[in-house]
Amino acid sequence: MEFLRLSIHQTYAQIGVDTHLARADITSPQGELSIHSSSANMDIVSPRGQLEVDSSVAWSALGKTPTMQWNNSIYSQVKDIALQAIAKIVEDGNRMATITNPNNAIAEIAQDTSSPFSEIQYVGEASYLNMKMQYQANPVQINVEPQKADIQYKVNKPEVQYQRGKVDVYMKNMNSIEMHVSQYDIYK
Repeated sequence: MEFLRLSIHQTYAQIGVDTHLARADITSPQGELSIHSSSANMDIVSPRGQLEVDSSVAWSALGKTPTMQWNNSIYSQVKDIALQAIAKIVEDGNRMATITNPNNAIAEIAQDTSSPFSEIQYVGEASYLNMKMQYQANPVQINVEPQKADIQYKVNKPEVQYQRGKVDVYMKNMNSIEMHVSQYDIYK
């Protein structure tokens, strides 16, 4: 027995899309910097220091002092020398007064050739400390007047190049339906 058979074949539509991306090229040249600076004005005042030298002790050590000062130094020594002479006379008197001394005290005193007086110092003691120096430094005055810097900057614009992208849309396959009738034999 023969039947009719209906066959349907369908093809789906396909859309094709091709994209080309956009492209941007950006270059940014450096800016131009210009700096001009004047030298600062500087004023320095340095007053001289004060040096004080006291050489009176050194001159005294050399015996080159003023007359009044020289006389005073001798006069101040005379009192001690007089006291030493009195002490020597007292000592000699005590030696002569000692009756129990078997030696002849008068002969011993006469033989003693040492001077009962000490020497008068006409000059001072030599020393490196005789010179006295004092230095006083005066502070330095520094005045600085700064100058402003002249800074100029020129900006260069960026360079931009742009290529547009594009999208291509097309039908890759068209949709379709096929229908046809055919005979169909079950026993075959």
